[in-house]
Amino acid sequence: MNPMPHILNKHQKKIKICLVLACFFILPIACKKDKTPEKTFCELNPDQCAPISEAKDFFLFKIGSWWVYEEETSKVRDSMYVTECTNTPTYDFDARYKSALTGYEYHYYPIGYAGGVSTCSSTQPVESRCIYIMRSKMKPFDLWEDICFMVNYKVGYYGFAYNNTDYLNDSVKVRYVYGTYHNNFYNFNKTIVIHENNTVIEGKQPTNHYFSKGVGLIRKELIDSNQVWNLVNYHIE
Repeated sequence: MNPMPHILNKHQKKIKICLVLACFFILPIACKKDKTPEKTFCELNPDQCAPISEAKDFFLFKIGSWWVYEEETSKVRDSMYVTECTNTPTYDFDARYKSALTGYEYHYYPIGYAGGVSTCSSTQPVESRCIYIMRSKMKPFDLWEDICFMVNYKVGYYGFAYNNTDYLNDSVKVRYVYGTYHNNFYNFNKTIVIHENNTVIEGKQPTNHYFSKGVGLIRKELIDSNQVWNLVNYHIE
């Protein structure tokens, strides 16, 4: 009798066992390679995410900084200048500006959204709305206050909504995010356009405010009043 078929069968069985074992080791590796991690919203849309401390780049400027605005139709001008600025190592800050035309003082500072900012990073880009920027307009015995800005900058993102006498059907919405913006012979960097349905400090009317990183407010559109104020000159300390 020829022993070769029996020997071949043994080798074939060993080869099959080895192939099966190899599949157990190779298959998980292949699966790992196929499961590439999906990119986050912030990775796909870096212009719409920022650390919450970036709000300072739009609102906090040193004493000695000033801005001149001109209304497009009437050519009336107003100048704003810094009266107070307080910075901190965290996202918190305090900034005050005064209008030479009206004598009103404008006060900007952040508040936490949805119970605070403990879950949001001050140094890494965040997707959620972590802080709002409060804005008040004041004179002695005359004070108005509303929300004017938010972090992050998702286009179409609604911010805050009220439903009372002063803030009827109000909301704050990110309308546009520009990587660069050209206005009145100036080229500005990242610019966020905020739409408000009922801006109480502007006579309870809808408005668009254009905030540029490193410069502040560069354009204001008062829709019911048919007024547009543009930044025509400025100095940042």
